[in-house]
Amino acid sequence: MSKPLKCSLCEEAATVHLSQVVHGKVTKVHLCEACAQKGGATDPAVFQLADALTAATPAAPTITCPQCGFTDIDFRKRGRLGCPSCWETFGDALGGLLAKVQHEPKHVGRAPAGVLPAAQLRRRLVAARLEMEKSISAEDYEVAARLRDEIAALEKQLTPS
Repeated sequence: MSKPLKCSLCEEAATVHLSQVVHGKVTKVHLCEACAQKGGATDPAVFQLADALTAATPAAPTITCPQCGFTDIDFRKRGRLGCPSCWETFGDALGGLLAKVQHEPKHVGRAPAGVLPAAQLRRRLVAARLEMEKSISAEDYEVAARLRDEIAALEKQLTPS
């Protein structure tokens, strides 16, 4: 009797087995039930998106991102989007599948571990400035000083070296 396959992520016994064939190359992933649930492999939306990607491709692109020129045909081929603007351009056409599969309603981008993307830094900077103004109005100078230091650190991160 053969040994059961182990989960590719946590070494538990695998119960979910996924295979993908891209350009003739087969990639297999084996997951335990917990990792499959956490990764969304059991979510029907994942398979609905796969069906949408494999549907008949129209002869000409029907949707094109105005920012990067990425088309719906490119999306079907690659299974991912080209830029943050693509999320807005393609979001309605995918009927909410994007948010289910990506687990985010909007693009948050990638950044090295421990570093926030610039857009998140800018949002936090605006919020910190508003909080500091409220703290000063309320004469809570300890909180205002902490926020002043946080604002300085955020501005330093946003300024190119």
